[in-house]
Amino acid sequence: MSNERILPRDIFWLGNPYQTGPILWGDQEADVAIVGGGFTGLASAYFIKRRFPEKRIIVLEAEYIGFGSSGRNCGGVAGNMGHNYSNLRKKFGTEKMMQLQRLMIQCVDLVEELIREHKIECDYDRAGRLMVAETDAQAKRLEEEAKDCQQAGAPVEWFEGQHAREQFGCLDIKAAVRYPNEGVMDPVKFLREMKRVVESLGVEVYENSRCIQMIPGTSTSRKILIYTNGGRVIAEDAVLATNAFSDPLRFFRFKVLPLYVYVISTEPLSQAQVEAFQYPGGRGNVFGATNLYWARNLTADNRLIFNENEVYYYYNNDKDYSCRPSSFQRQYELMIRKFPFLKGIRMTHAWGGLIGITLDFLPFIGRTGMHGNIYYSVGYNGCGLAPSQVAGKIIAAMMADEKSDLTDNVLIGRKAFYVPSTPLMYLGLNAYKALFKLEDQRLGGQG
Repeated sequence: MSNERILPRDIFWLGNPYQTGPILWGDQEADVAIVGGGFTGLASAYFIKRRFPEKRIIVLEAEYIGFGSSGRNCGGVAGNMGHNYSNLRKKFGTEKMMQLQRLMIQCVDLVEELIREHKIECDYDRAGRLMVAETDAQAKRLEEEAKDCQQAGAPVEWFEGQHAREQFGCLDIKAAVRYPNEGVMDPVKFLREMKRVVESLGVEVYENSRCIQMIPGTSTSRKILIYTNGGRVIAEDAVLATNAFSDPLRFFRFKVLPLYVYVISTEPLSQAQVEAFQYPGGRGNVFGATNLYWARNLTADNRLIFNENEVYYYYNNDKDYSCRPSSFQRQYELMIRKFPFLKGIRMTHAWGGLIGITLDFLPFIGRTGMHGNIYYSVGYNGCGLAPSQVAGKIIAAMMADEKSDLTDNVLIGRKAFYVPSTPLMYLGLNAYKALFKLEDQRLGGQG
């Protein structure tokens, strides 16, 4: 493995040259101000502008497009909104679980619709996702999940024994579930293409324009005041699209938990190494069937993106923990143990990033403020690329006071589980992770 120093911003997706947009200066008035220029922020800008072409919409990005969670993921395009279907049924019942499933199907379809309509170049491939069981205990658990998916109407394919190994032959797997209606892409290319699209519609995107304070409307005025490092926006409506990052109202503090995950990528694989996976899905995601799972997929130029879903909560979460060499090393070693034919391959990029976790693994979508004119969608639990597009569409529908399946689902306006303090959060999350590790030891197959 290379001994070169891995820097926090050695994010593979950020390799292409990019010219940042203007900084917001002075006082500005807007119909809608959107705080956050990631997936949710740009999707909200797009769908609100399509509904209300006359509105002046301003997007405020604290750094640059692709800096935050949206630019640090593994590029998976999936309609995941909950921990699993079994938990969704227990929590909401069969009917509402199936309503959520219909919403999940829309997620990937909407991404593909945007790509087609606006000729977005982002290396998208509907390659599917495969979840593999390496032990009998994992296979039993995976079979239960497959049955739950089928009952909910989710398209899945179940394989066991030799048929499973035909799906991913480099591991001696016992069973596998394939989710065919999912894909992979370059998330930063998609983000920056969406910036192009919204700007072509007349949306103003300001970068390096950090929101430092937001003052919601009062009993005498619905105007929202948003102060940035360079100016101020006076808006009729606002959208909080900060996800794992601190929001200016601190509305999601102790409700959306900022956890770090770490990812590595390799130099391009040779054709022989690609073929050694014995995976007909090609670039598609492959996940292990444990709680703290490993995952791999290929980029358009055949680099391997690999991570282990070992999440970290840091007591002082105002610091930046993007660079954690011990995690990069651990993931490289796990990758080689799983796939010995990659021994000696060079790790070229490694990075960490925040994901927004909720205690019930479902996002929060809704509106708040005295006048109900502050909209939000946060807490995607590491699977935000596709659901955030539907969330943007939901926010636009809510702003239009539309009554439909989009605005009448269990995600909207629900109460958040709340952790009252940082020490309790730190202790609780680490205890929760320890339980996951114990369960994974029972399931076997890690490392």
